[in-house]
Amino acid sequence: MNWANDVLELVGRTPLVQLRRLSENSEVKILAKIESKSIGGSIKDRVALAMVEAAEQSGELVPGSAVNKTIIEATSGNTGIGLAMVCAVKGYRLKLIMPESASEERKRIMRAYGAELVLTPGRLATDGAIEEAYRLAREEPEKYVLMDQYNNGASIQAHYRGTAREIWEQTDGQVTHVVATLGTSGTAMGLAKGLHEFNPAVRVIAVEPHAGHKIQGLKNMQESYPPGIYNKHSVDKIVRINDEDAFSAARAMAREEGLMVGMSSGAAAAVALQVGQKLKKGLVVFICPDGGERYLSTNLYASEKNQGVHLYNIRNNDKQVLLPANGSVGMFTPAPGLDNPQEAESWRRIVSLDVLCRYLKEEGVESKALAAVADMDDRTLAAARALDGERQIFVSSAMDELHDIARLLGVGPHVVFASCTDMQRSVDMVRALMDKGLAYEKLRSVYFDVARDKAYGEIARQDDVEGLQLGHTVDLDDYVKNNPMDFTLLKRATLQDLKLGEVVETRWGKVRPSWFTQLSAAAFEHLSGTDIVLAAANQRFPHLDNFASLFANAGRRSVQTWMVTGGIRTAGDEEHCPGVKELAVQAGGWAAVRLWLLSTSYRRPLTYSLESLSMWDRNVTKLNELYAGLLTGEFSEKPLSEISGKISDELRRGLREALEDDLGVYHFWPVLFGNVKKINALRSHEALGHEDAALLADTLRWVDTCLGMFNPCTLPLPRSQWPDELAEMVERRKTARRSKKFQEADSLRMSLAEMGFRVEDSPEGERVYAVHQEQEE
Repeated sequence: MNWANDVLELVGRTPLVQLRRLSENSEVKILAKIESKSIGGSIKDRVALAMVEAAEQSGELVPGSAVNKTIIEATSGNTGIGLAMVCAVKGYRLKLIMPESASEERKRIMRAYGAELVLTPGRLATDGAIEEAYRLAREEPEKYVLMDQYNNGASIQAHYRGTAREIWEQTDGQVTHVVATLGTSGTAMGLAKGLHEFNPAVRVIAVEPHAGHKIQGLKNMQESYPPGIYNKHSVDKIVRINDEDAFSAARAMAREEGLMVGMSSGAAAAVALQVGQKLKKGLVVFICPDGGERYLSTNLYASEKNQGVHLYNIRNNDKQVLLPANGSVGMFTPAPGLDNPQEAESWRRIVSLDVLCRYLKEEGVESKALAAVADMDDRTLAAARALDGERQIFVSSAMDELHDIARLLGVGPHVVFASCTDMQRSVDMVRALMDKGLAYEKLRSVYFDVARDKAYGEIARQDDVEGLQLGHTVDLDDYVKNNPMDFTLLKRATLQDLKLGEVVETRWGKVRPSWFTQLSAAAFEHLSGTDIVLAAANQRFPHLDNFASLFANAGRRSVQTWMVTGGIRTAGDEEHCPGVKELAVQAGGWAAVRLWLLSTSYRRPLTYSLESLSMWDRNVTKLNELYAGLLTGEFSEKPLSEISGKISDELRRGLREALEDDLGVYHFWPVLFGNVKKINALRSHEALGHEDAALLADTLRWVDTCLGMFNPCTLPLPRSQWPDELAEMVERRKTARRSKKFQEADSLRMSLAEMGFRVEDSPEGERVYAVHQEQEE
């Protein structure tokens, strides 16, 4: 018989391919086991089939029965695809729980096989999916059967009986080393068990990523929940791999060997090549769990030259790629003055950095932005004294207002508002500059000597610093300096400062650190490194060059990118731009203010007008209505349509391209609202099925993760999150309304309110809101 009874007979039996160009040691053969050639496209086909067959043997599943439980599993992609394929053949229902950050290609494949997807927050990685799967299995055991690959011995048996034997037979027993990555860990455990039985001398090497990695499908065992089937003593060695080495190896496999493989394959390849270089002789096999086609929506195969976020650097008037140092990025911008916490221009800068932090986090790059606060500068002291109050009380109140505005504007915790908590740090910084001969004391004040800094003026591209018109950037009458361009580091205390005790004791006398010194010291205290500095247009010179002098001469790593925002101008009869609280009143909400602040290039002036704010209020309403409708609407069970996938791809690709091109959010708005119009048209013609709505809602949720468009407190609860009692009462109320039993419907509404839920009627069905969230807001 020359055909298979079904596709499951074609699982496994994958080929070995020798690397010819990447291997530099001619005495060592390095072979890739191409698991993408399995019928379902990955090594997890083996595991999926083994787990389902084990459940059948135990009686948890009964082939051909109409009363089987629904299979559930937590997955980052490949196991889910394998299970979806197996269930499609065997006729079992399947619900897969996975992080929303998983590649779109994998989600589409699973949906194509008929699986139901439940997406968990991407920041929780696979752990979030595991927690949800265990919750469902624990709370509804009569409904679900959990495959639990992380604790299921079938995961090991699939490779013990299959993969290990294949490798041994395909190499005629000549294999000396096998390299496999750690995810579920069943591959490494099964290979070790099987190959050590064939020949105890075979070395099985496991590859583990570092904490905070972005190699999809892999686990760092200290960072994540280690699988129950994992035993680190089973393998001969564990090697750590960083993301870029893994990704570079995957790209090299495609370019040099014609093998398009996935992220974890690249990790295994990188380690196998390292092993091969150290051996005098041997045969190394490494496992390629899947193909690269499942990663095309990620940056894995993006052009390396153009990969990443490009930011416009005013130092060289060009865009350049942001290169995270040690996997992280530090950002710095001056916070609004504490005498004016609502200043819109400052919040425009802060919201821009918030978006950058959000996007970098989605890309696996840790970031932190400091909105540096000066709490002992002239403006703060003058404002506190004008109110006849103590400085500390005034500062505490102003800081509370900053944090409150940040929360209302949707600024995440990755943006920190902080001052230098230890003024001695400022003094130590000045002392170091004095020791280097870059600063001097005069009449009990200390100044930075710009003439001794040969790079001074380069940031703002002022080639002739001495030729600048003095008096435009400094008040010459208040200072006695060697050079009027020198800037203050420590300012001699006034009598009022002395009277109120608002001074710092130094060897030069009683002083106050200057605004520049306070903010620089805050950066040194709260950031491990400063990669990006973002200032206002009116701070381009001398502010940026002053900061550059302090940062560069205090032993910090070099700032990569110096950026400047445009100002805010007025239109029509408007005299000035009000503070952000007044803007929120005029705009009808804080979300509209946030999107207005992002409405044009950060480098261009932003025009304030009531018409512009009103437009963004309408835009926010459109977005919220669409998202709420996708979350709570009743949709048919028709299969996923191609047009929904196309819209999802356009939105994801459009936002990535916009953000990576100098934070060009404004490029994305036509893409977003054009597709909002398309989705609404599909809704009006009832052309969306349940899977379409879920995919589009997931996509908008990802867009929101990057941009912060929605306030979660004003969004309805998705139907999938309704408790059974809530769903039953909402259904009873709907029936009562249809029967015109309005008194009963009102009574049910009141009962729901007592439970903490508010129900609204919409053309697409009922929307339920958590009242406690609204009250918090």
